[in-house]
Amino acid sequence: MLPETLTVALKEWAVVQRSLLEGHQLMLLRKGGIIEETGDFDLKATEFLIYPNYAHETERLGDLQPCFGQWLREEEARRPPAGFVRIEAAAQVTDVVRVDHRETIVKMSPQHIWSRQFIDGRYDWEPYKPIFLLLLRAYALPEPRVLPILPSYGGCRSWIEIVEPISTVGAAPAVSDEHFERRRELTRGLLED
Repeated sequence: MLPETLTVALKEWAVVQRSLLEGHQLMLLRKGGIIEETGDFDLKATEFLIYPNYAHETERLGDLQPCFGQWLREEEARRPPAGFVRIEAAAQVTDVVRVDHRETIVKMSPQHIWSRQFIDGRYDWEPYKPIFLLLLRAYALPEPRVLPILPSYGGCRSWIEIVEPISTVGAAPAVSDEHFERRRELTRGLLED
């Protein structure tokens, strides 16, 4: 269960947020932001808002499985005006698993939207750093909040602190409890193989 308000937010592509909210995927991959304090990913919170990100948008189409290209175009069309961000989702992490072999993520392709190009890129960039898979429950906020983008929200970092607390009261889970537990068990099984 989410707290009634949140200020901590994790940056993620808007198209991945959509995949989470539509229940297509229950996972995120993390290695670290370029300007994180340690350079490595750190799970600063297990409950957080999702801060939709449009960075590197010209590169992203190749980073998605082809069948999700339309989602990318639709999310680009929904993008708020310059200088604003629309917060519409929160998440709760249930599991954090280090994934040392890229083929593990590749074989899970029906459960996420990333292409082989994206997966290879994550593993090839600073290959000495581990990759973590976060299993999480996504929640749609009852009302999206459009906020001005402050300078403190910028930069290539994973975590930011939203100045104004955002209510999660009435947030709806993307998938039912039963569906989530079935998918979670399936995913954990694939990760252990």
